Amino acid sequence: MRVSDVSAELNVAVSTAHRLLSTLCAYDFAEQDMHSRRYRLGSTAAKLGRTREDDQQLTTVAHAHLMHLSAEINETVNLVVLDGPDALFIDGVESRQPVRVATRTGARLPPYATAGGKVLLAYLPAAIVRSRYPKALHRITRFTIPDIDALEQELQHVRKHGYAVNLGEHLTDVHAIAVPIVVGSKRPVAALTLAGPRTRWSRRQLELLAPKLVSSASAIARHLANDEGASQRR
Repeated sequence: MRVSDVSAELNVAVSTAHRLLSTLCAYDFAEQDMHSRRYRLGSTAAKLGRTREDDQQLTTVAHAHLMHLSAEINETVNLVVLDGPDALFIDGVESRQPVRVATRTGARLPPYATAGGKVLLAYLPAAIVRSRYPKALHRITRFTIPDIDALEQELQHVRKHGYAVNLGEHLTDVHAIAVPIVVGSKRPVAALTLAGPRTRWSRRQLELLAPKLVSSASAIARHLANDEGASQRR
């Protein structure tokens, strides 16, 4: 983009746009082509978040299903992906109950301390999981998984039962359950999670919700597969 393009887009003076771009360039969020004098994203911006087309498609497809599931159970639901060492919350729909868990869209949390993160770790090779945590796991609450051996046991349970729970492992008063969203025979593209206050949800109550979450996750996966097939045919 030209400075004048940025000025028009932000509705600021050209001098202000230039100053903003200069600051972004100083931290490699933007860079200027020496020939055209136009600006483009820099290396730092390219590393931020997950703004790739596949993630944009994922949130577009999944959002209606998140809304339906949240309305049906009246709790907060989120869509979670792995992004480097983090569990990244890329979309969510908040419950309308007076006491509720807020959505975490944009938040990056340790995967081993979240239901969605554990679901996604469970489908990675064990050696990769161990390489992510060469030292002791950081204890966030007294319920956080304490070490890599305990985490591996937990991930075995996730693979066996098809869901993960989080019982106060990141926030003491929040309980959650998550299931994988799997397209075809690939590893999960994301996790679908539901979270609520621990006063409303025991482990057993959460586990009884697993079939509903699996149904929603399967619907999202089918929609993604259909879109992928349509794109390949075009």
